[in-house]
Amino acid sequence: MRERRCQSITAPVELDVITEDGIRLHAEVSGNPAAPVTVVFCHGYGLSLSSWCLQRAALAGRARVVAWDQRGHGRSEYGEPGSGAIDQLGRDLYQVLEQVAPTGPVVLAGHSMGGMTIMALAEQHPELFGDRVTGVALLATSAGPVNPSLGLPAGAAVLQLAAHRVAEWIGPDLVQLLELVRRLPGYRAAVRRLVRRFAFASAVSTTMVDLLVEMLEGTQPAAATDLFRQFRLLDKRTTLTALQRVSTLVMVGDQDAITPPRDSEVIVAAVPGAELVTLPDTGHALMLERSDKINEWLSPLLLPASLPDVS
Repeated sequence: MRERRCQSITAPVELDVITEDGIRLHAEVSGNPAAPVTVVFCHGYGLSLSSWCLQRAALAGRARVVAWDQRGHGRSEYGEPGSGAIDQLGRDLYQVLEQVAPTGPVVLAGHSMGGMTIMALAEQHPELFGDRVTGVALLATSAGPVNPSLGLPAGAAVLQLAAHRVAEWIGPDLVQLLELVRRLPGYRAAVRRLVRRFAFASAVSTTMVDLLVEMLEGTQPAAATDLFRQFRLLDKRTTLTALQRVSTLVMVGDQDAITPPRDSEVIVAAVPGAELVTLPDTGHALMLERSDKINEWLSPLLLPASLPDVS
């Protein structure tokens, strides 16, 4: 079994970021404060900044590293019902940059919903890309409606549609459901099997599976509800032109049943010069399942390489 355990982050500085609607977001700063570049990690739906623990530890010697909990996730507040729109997450990210990384070049890395957060920022503040933002890494994400295959055959259109409807029905209540059944016999084993099925495509440690379960359980129900309902309506494909001005890396697992490789291919097609990396035998939580590969591909974005020529 491949062992993947999160390394501790040495003495991170904990900060509060206050959003435009007065919500407190939890952020942590670690790494080299004198580094010429800041990396900002944006986590995915139902997760937290802990999902980036292996990348934060690996890059700490070469960059100033910022990780934050998106609203309603981890240690961040949520706000009024309905405040968890993808566009609001983009505005939250802007406040993170303004308050935690106000100067110097920035590399943005987003997983799943975190990639959508970056796209929302690009739509709202395209002037940042090619100026403040010098690199972007989009991991297991989509610029359009999220229609997960859920592991069903490509030709099983009716089954896929039914599965999507079931996912829409149960998805908003996932956190509450976990809370209700956590005392039942066999609860932990059953949830682990679900997480293994939809997050990973290879053998990972029980510690890593439990990390994802804990993050899911820590997501506020209102945030889970509001955000889940938006994914099938998402369309940020016309905003991708801003990414042509920066070094853009797109990574996906070939067995990702949530945001399959075709979603990454759409992004790359809209961003000439973007690099697409498809990792074999890898699922949706690729930053945990293939941390060494993710760290290897993220490292070049930290270098002061010239920006893509878009003239």
